[in-house]
Amino acid sequence: MNPEPWLPRFVCPECRTPLGPGSNNDGGVHCASCGTTFEQRGTQGTVWRLLSHARAQEAAAFVAQYRAVRERDGHRSPAPEYYRMLPSVPRDHPPADEWRIRRESYTHLQEHAIPDIWLGATRVLELGAGCAWLSYRLATHGYRVVAVDRLDDEADGLGACRHYPIAFPAVQSDFDALPFEPYQFDVVVFNASLHYSNNPAASLREAARMLSPGGAVAVMDSPTFYRDADGEAMVADQERRMRTEHGLAEPVRGGRGFLTYAGIERAFQSLGLRSRFFRSRGPLSWRLRRQIGRWRLGRQPAAFGVWVAR
Repeated sequence: MNPEPWLPRFVCPECRTPLGPGSNNDGGVHCASCGTTFEQRGTQGTVWRLLSHARAQEAAAFVAQYRAVRERDGHRSPAPEYYRMLPSVPRDHPPADEWRIRRESYTHLQEHAIPDIWLGATRVLELGAGCAWLSYRLATHGYRVVAVDRLDDEADGLGACRHYPIAFPAVQSDFDALPFEPYQFDVVVFNASLHYSNNPAASLREAARMLSPGGAVAVMDSPTFYRDADGEAMVADQERRMRTEHGLAEPVRGGRGFLTYAGIERAFQSLGLRSRFFRSRGPLSWRLRRQIGRWRLGRQPAAFGVWVAR
């Protein structure tokens, strides 16, 4: 039998008041200050629903678009074994090259951001967890993990945690309004998600509040450019693809869409953190296609990898 998973101390995501047990003894939590009750629901895997109604409504259009695009691109699956093998996928899997990059970045994360387990029970907060494959992988190695995402559905969202044989907290929340008391985590990881923020510097500031002394922030697999113009061109290409391939008349832009080297370095410096970027280069075939795309599209391709800041 798996031991009871570690549970962080929760606060109200809007007013920061510590949360107490709900009145119905249903496992939910209640904010005595603003009167909001947050549910704890799930079929086989429990998800803490700590996303405010206002933030859920604000993100609804983008979430619906995101699900549709991910479905078409082959990221959603009903098969438990699919989630358990990530970040490894079969060679004929539609986004196989993307997952090759994710595996390489996962190695960088392990080598440069996650302390050796013999140093103690490291507490990791994963932001933009999606199906929480990263939290699952780290949990199998003995880390105390918490997975956070706005999506809670059972294919490509936190509901997919039901497929994992190890239990860990899954929290539906916005990473700009984290429902945790500060200083509870040794590592905070944005898993291919910081570019979905409208203000990456503010999102990093919110993440840094969660760190215990000496902790690290890692930003994994967000597209990064030297020039804003190249990032804006990439986002424009993505929106054209959504119109032509997905039939979306008015694509919803989810956040800024990319990072820049100078921007993220400034954001870390403002937090008193020193950062380093570990680039994931991918297989040769992927690199060649990107160089061809560079000349065809007239812009620099995005860089992927892991930023680690302490």
